[in-house]
Amino acid sequence: MTRTFDRPFDAGLQAERTALAWQRTVLSFAIAALISARLLLNTVSGGSYAVAAIGLVMTAVLFWVGHRQYRAVHTTLVQASTDRVRLTSAAPLFLWALAVFVLAILGAVFALLGVRAPQLTV
Repeated sequence: MTRTFDRPFDAGLQAERTALAWQRTVLSFAIAALISARLLLNTVSGGSYAVAAIGLVMTAVLFWVGHRQYRAVHTTLVQASTDRVRLTSAAPLFLWALAVFVLAILGAVFALLGVRAPQLTV
């Protein structure tokens, strides 16, 4: 027997599709953080670990915010007594913009410092 809270709000599963899209985006963000750390490993050993750590922490925070947002939207939709429900929140979008900005700053810093792979001598 399912509780009223656990049932989908609509047949189109819009909130569920949005939550899955957030999860895919967070997963791609985590992969990008790990790949950038791997690429930087040959150039800046300590910096690559910092990039990976910052990326994974940001990924965890964004996953948590996305899940929390979905549960709040789902609860509001299921318990709403009217057809019109206000659901807008800019917090997740702000976090994504902040994450992209931090990655851009890190990329600019590495570019300005002229971080290059060490030359192999034979």
